[in-house]
Amino acid sequence: RYKAGDKVLCEIVSRGSRHYNHRAKVIEVFGSSLKADNCAKSLIRLNEISVEFPAVVSEAAQRLNDAGIHPKERASRLDLRDEIIFTIDSADSKDLDDAVSIQKTKDGWELGVHIADVSYYVHPQSPLDNEAYARGTSIYYADQVIPMLPKALSNGICSLNEGEDRLAFSCFMNLDTQGNLVSFDFKKTLIRSRVKGVYSEINAILAGEATPEILEKYSAVMDSIHLIDQLCSLRLKKKRERGAMDLETSESKIILDENRNVKEIKPRGTGRSENIIEEMMLLANESAATFALEKHLPFCFRVHEPPSPDKLQNLAELLAAIGQSKRDIQPGVSPTRLAQVLEGVRGTKYQMIVNSQMLRTMSKAKYSEKNIGHFGLVLQNYAHFTSPIRRYPDLFIHRVMSAYLAGSSEEKLQKRFGKVTGPTANQSSERELIAMTIERDCEDCYKAEYILRHLGEELEGVVSSTTNFGIYVMLPNTVEGLVRAQTLGETFQYDGRMEYKDMMSPRRYRIGDTVTVKVLGADVSAGKIDFEFV
Repeated sequence: RYKAGDKVLCEIVSRGSRHYNHRAKVIEVFGSSLKADNCAKSLIRLNEISVEFPAVVSEAAQRLNDAGIHPKERASRLDLRDEIIFTIDSADSKDLDDAVSIQKTKDGWELGVHIADVSYYVHPQSPLDNEAYARGTSIYYADQVIPMLPKALSNGICSLNEGEDRLAFSCFMNLDTQGNLVSFDFKKTLIRSRVKGVYSEINAILAGEATPEILEKYSAVMDSIHLIDQLCSLRLKKKRERGAMDLETSESKIILDENRNVKEIKPRGTGRSENIIEEMMLLANESAATFALEKHLPFCFRVHEPPSPDKLQNLAELLAAIGQSKRDIQPGVSPTRLAQVLEGVRGTKYQMIVNSQMLRTMSKAKYSEKNIGHFGLVLQNYAHFTSPIRRYPDLFIHRVMSAYLAGSSEEKLQKRFGKVTGPTANQSSERELIAMTIERDCEDCYKAEYILRHLGEELEGVVSSTTNFGIYVMLPNTVEGLVRAQTLGETFQYDGRMEYKDMMSPRRYRIGDTVTVKVLGADVSAGKIDFEFV
């Protein structure tokens, strides 16, 4: 059933005094460890993530999907089916959480962000809810999704699919001519998306490069696309003005062939329409958090703490070493000052060094029942409202807000949700961390499988980071490998921060340098790649 080189899951049945005296029983076989798909499956199994849903959960979801929307519920909601509402997502997305609408007013703008009303279908402590709580989030890797909710909900009755009536929780926001948020209102609605917008197609429209087929597809929403683009420009200007950091991250798109072998890896670009959706969702999320604070609701906020003193000191030392000002880089530093640091090196040879150090300096965002603000976004009030299909905290706050809108008093809400808010925030933060680790580890396996086809080849890349055990080099397609310190020779010394220098010659390797490497090898199972300098 299994052979040498296969990836297997084992259970230790007896422990010896030495490694080779241990005895193990193979309980699951995944197949060749040279195939990333098998290694990803083993990682998911090792983390006890269930790909399948319990029968009782799947059946409940299927019943809800088959039942459709109850006529009474249709009648009780604000009917927006005649409004121009549409989704914007990646081409392969099937779980569509959010849709948008926009109108120009005499005082500025009215923006609608319409979110799948998952809380209408998933009731507290039902089998569906217990399963969603345990999962905490959907997990995405390569072309796969392990959803938080069964597909009958996530891709079915909850997904805001084109041309289909759907229940939504809508946030209506009024903004002035400068793009400042003036007021907001939340309502339960009935919507019908006009078109399934795709990032790449809308980017082509906004760049004036759309084909006649694309222009035809979007004809009903064309005015809205240009209006929301104008509003996005104002919001991005506001973001810069409040000092939010423009950090660059390198996300990857993994493309598999029909046999699920890695065909190609490329950077996942961020275009104009991605910015539009991000900015509109930020507005709705900020509005939800402000609503909760105004109404004294028990709530899961999305919070981001300032950087720790140790991490700030590392950043200050780096800035001093490259001749940049380290003024005010100490506890209590403002996000604006950190944004100035990034802006000060943009376009220079230090851009990548400072960007990667800044990413390491930042704390990890998390969920909390206490609102301490979001340092990175420079927002006092922030929560996750816009993705209840794939994130549990969003579903939780929908529930709290829905109960308030239905007439529950502050006292009743505290009694019903108060005790579970903290545990929900903690569970959601833990599950998010596990999901992110799995996604990253799976991605590393696919990258290692890809690079095996390029053994012995010489490729150009950039030094992305340095450690005491070697130098990481990233290729233009986001694949990253390690040049081990021992391959450099004894005359190279590491400065502990950003470069290896040859004590016997002018040669040195520093973060941000363009280099040529040779592919030495890869371990798909461990997701590790080895390079050497040419």
